Amino acid sequence: MAFAAIHPDAGRIDATLPDLGRGLTWADVYKTRPRVELRCPECGHGVHAKVSARKLRYFAHDPGRPANCTWLNESLEHHLLKLELATAIRAADWYAELEVRAPDGTWRADVLASSHDGTRRIAWEAQLSPITNEDIQERTERYRVEGIGVCWVSPGGKSPWMGDVPSIRVQEPRDGRPWTVIDGPAAFYFEHGTWIAVDDLALTAFIRWVLHGQTFVHQVRHPYRSIWFGASKSWRRRPLVWTTSPHVDTETRHEAMRQRQEERKRQREEQERQAEQQRQAEAEARRIEEERQREAQRQEQQRQWAIEAEQARQRRKAEERQRQEQARAAEEQRLRQEQHEQLLASQWWAELSPAQVQELRDAVAEPLWKSQATRAEFDAQGATADSAYGITIYTRRRLHGILRLSPASLQRLPPVVPVYVRNAREAHQLTDTGNIDPGRVIHFNLPDHEQMSLI
Repeated sequence: MAFAAIHPDAGRIDATLPDLGRGLTWADVYKTRPRVELRCPECGHGVHAKVSARKLRYFAHDPGRPANCTWLNESLEHHLLKLELATAIRAADWYAELEVRAPDGTWRADVLASSHDGTRRIAWEAQLSPITNEDIQERTERYRVEGIGVCWVSPGGKSPWMGDVPSIRVQEPRDGRPWTVIDGPAAFYFEHGTWIAVDDLALTAFIRWVLHGQTFVHQVRHPYRSIWFGASKSWRRRPLVWTTSPHVDTETRHEAMRQRQEERKRQREEQERQAEQQRQAEAEARRIEEERQREAQRQEQQRQWAIEAEQARQRRKAEERQRQEQARAAEEQRLRQEQHEQLLASQWWAELSPAQVQELRDAVAEPLWKSQATRAEFDAQGATADSAYGITIYTRRRLHGILRLSPASLQRLPPVVPVYVRNAREAHQLTDTGNIDPGRVIHFNLPDHEQMSLI
């Protein structure tokens, strides 16, 4: 559905005007023979004149219409709102053109209102579909650059951009009442110090006031951007409102009064601050005098404290030196002990050849494999201090025992685990120290010396 069409001779025609805007009658385009070749101004496809069941005149697309035509996708509610806007504009004695596109295609107004002298133009946009705040700001700016005013009209629901751009919310006719503006206009009440929404205003009256300059968009001062809506008993943020000069003047007077009150408040606070500073200065003077009177006693006491503190410092210093010497001696003893253990461990393991070590490993691993089907894993690092300079044995990744630990390092032995040695002689070397339970020592009848085989 569209209200405008391109006539092959007359150019752009408007179905909402009695003479179609070009001195024609509806009969000149409706059901004529031969048919007038009309085209859609938006997509260029053929259209034909029609009349709805409500006696509404419009232009409908011919078969094969393009799916992406903007006018084709607009709802009936959208078209009826545009028609209402155009009717109200004409009633205010302004020109109204529907569905007007900019020559360069940068904007397309649902309804473009123009004054008789051509000096003023205002676009009225029926915005029913969702639109982001960024997009509507950008489209508003396009109109501003062209010197065209704009008012966005929403027929209800939530519009997050309401009040961020020149806009109103309207309510469709009901209970015998005409189209009504329910959000957008506001009046400033000095006694309340706030803007209060005018939410029961006939759309035709509002449009007439806007076109005649009686009502205009006003940028609300920051302290007053919460607008009271009496119908819903709620506050809503509105940076922009539609209002009149007296209400803007009232806001200005109230802001001046508020500034004076703020200035008086600042003056009172400054006086209180200065008085408080005076009180603090007097209290400080008293404190200094009292401090001066006690200074002699304090100095003597401080000297005594200084002597005692120095004595305590010397004691702590001596104690610290003693602790450091003890720690150094203990560390030297630990290093000597560790070096001694390493030496004895090296001698202990030097008694065996690699073959004898492997023989002992096999003696430990073979019974485990036969009895438990468990593989013994020997620490690849070999003999380490953590295992008393023996070799750690694992089964199923758990500690199983220690292989041939050094007798001089029994204090490093992990608790509980068994110890494996080659024979009874090595077992006695461990148990004779008295530092290990003989029950933990397991030995094999392996010879002390490597067996030589004859080839």
